[in-house]
Amino acid sequence: MLKCEYPEGCRLDLWAKVIKAKYIEKGAKVLEMTQCIPSAAVGGYVSVVDDFKIKVNSATEILNFNKVKITIDFDLILVLIVGTAPDTEYQVYTIPDNIYEETIELSEFDPPLTPEEFRSEIDSSEVILCNWDFDYDIRGNCEDHHSPCHHHYREDDEDGLRQPGTCLELLVYVDIIDKLGKWHDVIVYGELDPEVDC
Repeated sequence: MLKCEYPEGCRLDLWAKVIKAKYIEKGAKVLEMTQCIPSAAVGGYVSVVDDFKIKVNSATEILNFNKVKITIDFDLILVLIVGTAPDTEYQVYTIPDNIYEETIELSEFDPPLTPEEFRSEIDSSEVILCNWDFDYDIRGNCEDHHSPCHHHYREDDEDGLRQPGTCLELLVYVDIIDKLGKWHDVIVYGELDPEVDC
């Protein structure tokens, strides 16, 4: 809202969120797992993970007493090259509903907050996720007894034999920023520029 009353000038009334403290974690490991990619689902054995995409379903935070708990729910979408050259093809495989949780202590924020400051000066939190990164390793075939995927691979065929697939070790990283703030009524005083008509 802009009020102009000459000769007093103009007053700008803003409702703004003032950031009181910030938490930054670079390269947080939000996923570390082994995953079997069934050959029946992608048409063969995986030779290369060519690319990845992240679909963030939700990123929530809970202000709980003297801590902040963040929860990230995301899908990992893999772009795979299946087969061996020259007989290869691209396939897309989605690993849904990956959950990452982290509890942030008040001492980890910049600047650190006391419990009293947290209760009186903070009424909102905002989580920002950026710079997603990914790494992987092919750990053999799922049906192999020495494979890390063998002990939890449950997709059996009608004859009770292990279905073939590729065992992948997957790692996902992201930069996490959590901003703690409070909404304030901010009044800014100034003057209209007589040289500007629009």
